[in-house]
Order: sequence, then C-alpha cells, then structure tokens
Amino acid sequence: MKHLMPYLRQLFLMCSIFLFLNDAVAARVLEESTISIKGEERRYFHLYDSEPALDGPIILIMSGSGCNDFGSYFSKFFTKFLSPINVYLLEKPGINKGVREPDNKCSKEFNAADQLDRRVEDNLEFLKTEATLRKRAKHSVAVLGFSEGGPVALQVASKSEKIGWLAVGGSGGLPQSEEFLIFADRGVQPYASLYSRDYFLKTYIDIKQNKNSLEKEFFGHPYKYWASHLFFDPLPVYAGLDIPIVVAMGEKDESVPIESGRILHEYFLEHPEKNFQFIEFKNANHGLYTEKRDGVLEFVAGLQAWFKGDPQAFNQEQ
Repeated sequence: MKHLMPYLRQLFLMCSIFLFLNDAVAARVLEESTISIKGEERRYFHLYDSEPALDGPIILIMSGSGCNDFGSYFSKFFTKFLSPINVYLLEKPGINKGVREPDNKCSKEFNAADQLDRRVEDNLEFLKTEATLRKRAKHSVAVLGFSEGGPVALQVASKSEKIGWLAVGGSGGLPQSEEFLIFADRGVQPYASLYSRDYFLKTYIDIKQNKNSLEKEFFGHPYKYWASHLFFDPLPVYAGLDIPIVVAMGEKDESVPIESGRILHEYFLEHPEKNFQFIEFKNANHGLYTEKRDGVLEFVAGLQAWFKGDPQAFNQEQ
C-alpha cells in the first residue's frame, strides 16, 4: 500500500487542480443590457455560465406582479440549477432600478404599461428582436412564469413557435375573478374579512365599465391593470398547447387558491395524450415555500431533468 501513496497523492492533486480550473471556467454571469422594444429602450438580463450552454433550451423567464426590480435578484432562483444555464429576462417598463417593494411606489410609466396583453406582446417582440433569441429554431426555448408571469408565459407559448416547454409556478387554470370568489367563499383572509362575494361582483362590473382608468384602484392596482388580468381564462389556452407543460403550486397558496391548479390537473387527467404535470407542494405558500423547504428552488432545479423528458424530474418527497 505504501508504494501506492505517491501516486494517490499525485492523483488527488490533479483532481483538485481540475476541479479548481473547472470552477474558474464555469463561472455564473449575470449581464444587464438594453434593447429597443417597439421603439422604447428596455432593460433585459442574461444569466449564463461561462462554459458553453450545449445542453437544454434557453429559458425566458417572466416575473410576478408589481414593480420590483426583478432583474436584480431572479438569479437566486437558479442556485440549485446545475451548469450549463442560459436564461433571459425582459424587465417590465417603468421599473426603478435596484428598488424592492414595499418601499417602492410604482411609477406612472409603470402603471400605464402594466397590462397582461402588453407584457405578452413585449416578450413576443423580445423573442423576435434579441440577437440570440431571434436565431432560435422552433421549440428551442422554454418559458418559465411565476405568479402573474404564469399567464404571460402561457400566452407567449401559445403565440410563438420558438417555445417548446412551458413551466409555471403559483398560477392555475381559472380566471382571477373566479379565484377571488373562491377565497371569499372559503373564508380566506383578507378576502373574507374585508370583502364579500357581492362586493367582488359589483367591483368587477365597475372595472369593466372603467377599464382604462389609472385613477380608480382595486387591491393596489389601477382598474386598467385589472381589466386585462381578471377575466382572462387560461384553461382553453392550456388545452390548445401541444408541448410539455409543468405547473407547480403550494397547497396553502394565499394568493391563488389551490383549486385553480387542481382544475388544470383534473382537465389533463382526462387528456392523457397531453404532456402535463401538476406538482402540489404540501403546506407550501404562494412562493412554494415552507419552513422546511424552499420549493421554488427545487422546482427550478427539477426543470433541467424535465427538459430531457425525465418523468421523475419532480418526484421528490413532499
């Protein structure tokens, strides 16, 4: 055994040097750039590993609601996503750089542009305009949407042939107007304590009658925002897709009722020819988080195997 020791030390040293060099080569980079979308200068971000991304699709990510500077922190969602990685994000217009809610009051520019159809159109234009994305072939890009970004990603997937995978977290299959009624009927706070089914229904009528108003507000957003989001029905759009789809929700989601995700699950059980998975994180909140698990990191990490068609990609004990 003693005569092998010098060789073992040399092998250990060589392995250490290789791992060191590999870590140095495969550094994770977040770049910020600008691009013109329909004549307007917009910020966008590119998260990638310095080694070539030869495995898996490019990911186009869509953030949730509000005017947070999502570009400054979205990379944390990919901390468990192994190399190589290649992610793009088009920031919303009117975002104040480096500011996070609740300290940030959304700008007038942001509120004027903050509608569902605008976000969809902007991301479709981004796919056609950004130099790398413009060259991508059919079904070579994945869209990943969180919360409000779920319906955005869904519609982008339905309108662009570049999209080959759809992954959604914290968003279901019912119109948001119906989701609020479910919370009110179920007694979930603050919906049931401050508002009633009757109040919601009257407000929906008022929103439809004042759909372009930026002055009238509901739940912290202008009516113009709600007019574009509340009544969008995602289920028919999901039903029309023929690409792999995965939707993840927390069982105790306080922003979107779990019933909305289960509606999707039940629909696709009746259509087994579709490539659909529903992941329900037990006891988790809107961010797929519990005191014991950071579900969003697990979900995003699982995408790497899911892109390759692994049916066990998300099969972890919950």
